[in-house]
Amino acid sequence: MTGTQLTLEQKRCFYRDGFVVLKHAVPRELTFEARRLINMKAGRRGGIAKHYAEIGRSDALTNLVNETAVAEVLRNTMGPFDAPKRGFAALLYPRDASQRIGVHGLREDQVPNYGFNPHIDGLWTGPIPRSKSEVDSWQAPGTHHFGDASASVIGTNFTPLFQDPDRTLAIGSFTAFVGVALNDQSEFGRGNLAFVKGGHHEVERFFRMQRSEGGPIGPGGPGWPRLVPVGEDGVGLNYFPDAIRSRFTEGAEYTPDGTLWPQPTPVLLEEGDAVIALHAVPHSSTRNAAADPRMNIYFRIRRHRPGGAVVAGDSDHPDRGWNGEFLTYEPGYDPWKAAIAALCDHWREWDGMAEVAAEGSDPA
Repeated sequence: MTGTQLTLEQKRCFYRDGFVVLKHAVPRELTFEARRLINMKAGRRGGIAKHYAEIGRSDALTNLVNETAVAEVLRNTMGPFDAPKRGFAALLYPRDASQRIGVHGLREDQVPNYGFNPHIDGLWTGPIPRSKSEVDSWQAPGTHHFGDASASVIGTNFTPLFQDPDRTLAIGSFTAFVGVALNDQSEFGRGNLAFVKGGHHEVERFFRMQRSEGGPIGPGGPGWPRLVPVGEDGVGLNYFPDAIRSRFTEGAEYTPDGTLWPQPTPVLLEEGDAVIALHAVPHSSTRNAAADPRMNIYFRIRRHRPGGAVVAGDSDHPDRGWNGEFLTYEPGYDPWKAAIAALCDHWREWDGMAEVAAEGSDPA
């Protein structure tokens, strides 16, 4: 990076991998203030969870983007966007692998690479059937867990089951996922964010396939059953469809039930480093096996869409309100069509990547 511009080589790596690391992008005095605020709130009654909203709205978090080179890199690479008004503090405390059943339907201690469970942001999460006999449909389940299976059903993560009333879109989206490290994560095993490197190419192809077959886009659409059977009698939420997962066999590991787990690329960050990633790169946090909490601040940012909603910076479903409420749009603007167009053409909202994307050389 030279000043506030990605180099040509960085842009090519960004195109190939789906993410790019900006070394020393955030001054230490700003990471200090953010870390201090988090620790102050963590030490109060109720801890981080009780003070989550207050922390997220603080200048100590939003300054990590708004008052640093990160903002200018985004403008020069992506284009105009709403300055974040909120971020979210993603703390991972040290812990051992447990035998608890995760959302994927497996014991946590069975999933390799510190529990790397790749997903794409914007997916509904909530209670699901516990046994196969309870499932009435793997593709579009209609049990009580999913209410009336409409866009009014909101998950425990506040994300709607469907984004639009016509149920054409089952995934929220944005343009850039931005993370800033507040402490050292330079070795794998410290709760690192990790990616399926290059996975965005397969995700884009998959969304285009879903669109060509009539949709919906996301879970419940062609090739993406919302639930998956696990082991003898388990059930899991399907965060990463087999049509994409099966493309990443190199270095993959398998759990006893036969599930393929792609090899992760952990993001190795020092304090003050930032990472910019496409929305569509499959990613996951990983278990923290170190001695100290991992402290990252994340922002979900979208290139400005004329007529679109103002994006605050923390939501994975910015075309709806934080609690899933429907928003009012200007006449003639269809947020769902705009979102689907972007999901099927990742680089349409990256002005500064046009020449590199036009090279069209998918990574070897």
